Amino acid sequence: MDKTTMRTITIAAYRRPEYLQQVLESLTEAERYCPEFKPDHIIIGIDSGTGLEVHADESDIEVIYWPEHLGVNEHPRRLLQYAFMELGSDFNLHLEDDTVLSPDALRLAMWFQRTPTPAITLSLYSPSKAVAENEVVRYRQDFGAWGWCCTRAVWLRLLAPYWNYKRDLPIGWDWSISKLMAEKGLRAIEPALSRVRNIGREKGTYQTPEGYDRDFAGQTWAGIEHMQEIGDFRL
Repeated sequence: MDKTTMRTITIAAYRRPEYLQQVLESLTEAERYCPEFKPDHIIIGIDSGTGLEVHADESDIEVIYWPEHLGVNEHPRRLLQYAFMELGSDFNLHLEDDTVLSPDALRLAMWFQRTPTPAITLSLYSPSKAVAENEVVRYRQDFGAWGWCCTRAVWLRLLAPYWNYKRDLPIGWDWSISKLMAEKGLRAIEPALSRVRNIGREKGTYQTPEGYDRDFAGQTWAGIEHMQEIGDFRL
């Protein structure tokens, strides 16, 4: 990959500082295991009306306090548009304030950036409850919104133009992208063992504690003991 390639990480934050802190801590650990991914910018967006304040010591972290309420549909779009179009990012990893990274998550993101595949995105989350031996990654037919990355070309050609274009769908923008993928026969990639742990049991827009307990029962996540050397392997 060209050394001039710009990498960015965007994080959409709302009203859960205790979750955001865990996300940032996991990002620091993941960078330790993959220093070559070092992003040029980390952009934390704070939705209006949350009362959340973030004090970033690192010079590469930029905190944006939006003057208006964006919500979970518009907030990610605004952040990615800023990263790609204002900063000139070539490759962006997007996180939410409740998506904790596994230690080797950035290794997988780096592999996706460097390896030509027909997939439009990499979702670091997967609903893995059982993993076949030696299975590292696989294709998926829908969009995974919990910890995902894409190139600027994919953003401009597919994601930005179709963001939330299916407004009759019951939930949000990620459903629109999944619908687009089905219509155009597009695919994404996910790890066989999830590289993101969703910790958003409380104060979620669409999730209740009861629903969280039900949805994530038996879920498995990659920890230190599951770290793999991400090399050349076939999908």
